[in-house]
Amino acid sequence: MHRRLLQTDATFGEACWAATIDECRREFIRVAHSFWIVPELIPPAARGDIAVLYCFCRRLDDTVDDSPEAAQARAALALWRDELSGRAPARPLVEVLLASVRRNGLPSDCIGHLLDGMAADLGPVRIADDDELLRYAYRVSTAVGLLVAPLFGIRGADADARVVDLSLALQLSNILIGVADDARRDRVYLPATRLAAAGLSAKDVLRDPGDRRLLPVLEALAALADRYYRSAAEGVQLVPLRYRHGVLFLIRGYGELGRRAARGLPAPTAPGMLPLREKVSWLAKLVATAGHPRTMGILAAPRHDPTLHRALSGWRGAHVNARAEDLSSVSRSTEA
Repeated sequence: MHRRLLQTDATFGEACWAATIDECRREFIRVAHSFWIVPELIPPAARGDIAVLYCFCRRLDDTVDDSPEAAQARAALALWRDELSGRAPARPLVEVLLASVRRNGLPSDCIGHLLDGMAADLGPVRIADDDELLRYAYRVSTAVGLLVAPLFGIRGADADARVVDLSLALQLSNILIGVADDARRDRVYLPATRLAAAGLSAKDVLRDPGDRRLLPVLEALAALADRYYRSAAEGVQLVPLRYRHGVLFLIRGYGELGRRAARGLPAPTAPGMLPLREKVSWLAKLVATAGHPRTMGILAAPRHDPTLHRALSGWRGAHVNARAEDLSSVSRSTEA
């Protein structure tokens, strides 16, 4: 299937267009159901666009993770860039994606961020501090969140800020879950500053990613993720009602996966794979949250915390007053 979606077709036309979208839909539905996502909730008009975006992201990920050599992966990423920019003929998947971006007014700069994030995964990966980690998470996760959000009817600066928060949190959970797998690929996403505070280094992670001395670092990152999950949950009323509880599902389910990993417990890659007792527990919490006045939009969402986006100032979706409000806060504290 992957080969067919990526083949060059000089006579790309209506039949090829329809076949490409159909293949993407079938793949997306299969994966979505395995992750407890209900694609049938998506309006029919948006299902094809979301499936195409999913397949594009999946192919980029495969380009980086499945290439036998970094040089081959870099060449493949360069080809993606050339096709997206019009410097090279676009393969069917890219052609359909670009049409979706134009038709739906999606933020095309986010595709560039995503490609930059994929390129950062090539070769050894080391992260200096929390700010660098958040910028990496933005590129590989938030960029996708901002691309898909308009397809779900999530638009506006306030909503975008919460999309940024949720996407960052999900990526932090993903990093917590994948410490061992990443180490096998010579990737260490745990910030060097946090490792040093625990008397560790990236070499220690590579040598033994299951070292119990890492637990304080993992728990601190889980706490950081929880800050972003809380902010995303506080703004859930900005999401159309039909998707609101799905967002809460992501917050509850993936937050729990990250916290399990941080405690040194086995953490599957999807909430549906959790032990039955734990699934029942967090699903019960989800049901309790579902009827909350804030979830239903009866209570206004709390003001967004601009300091959450300090490392992302000036980037799409980030709280635009983050830097100004930080400086104002510093000024007030100095005067006091």
